[in-house]
Amino acid sequence: MSVKKRYDSDYIEWLGGLKSRIKNTQIKAALSANKEIIELYWEVGKELYEKQENQGWGNSVVDNLEKDLISEFPDLKGFSRRNLFYMKGFYSFYKSDFEKVQQLVAQIPWGHNILIVSKSKSVEESLFYLTETIENSWSRSVLDMQIASELFHR
Repeated sequence: MSVKKRYDSDYIEWLGGLKSRIKNTQIKAALSANKEIIELYWEVGKELYEKQENQGWGNSVVDNLEKDLISEFPDLKGFSRRNLFYMKGFYSFYKSDFEKVQQLVAQIPWGHNILIVSKSKSVEESLFYLTETIENSWSRSVLDMQIASELFHR
């Protein structure tokens, strides 16, 4: 075998391995960032829940929080009034069972989590959809279709 052919095949093999490592690192970084965001949203939801349920703060706290966070972090998305209420609902739905779902919810995007929480009637049902979403790499639209067709109940 000539030196050039060996170099070409060695290079192609090395490049393939390098591409694979880069892709795997990108996936790990995205999952890590997603996990951190989900944990932050959990904490914000918990604090909102406690302020409103235990200390009697009204919904105006959400309006104020939205304005203050957007003012401080104008380029950061995710702190709209609607999303702050989703955070509170996320916490409220899982507050007794978060240890069961913590690893699963961190593996899917926030929009998937909100869809599951808003349409599931129980944590058991949400666990089913979380697991299926991860195992089958469902897009949000596929997840929505599966929930609408009541896959859990079939």
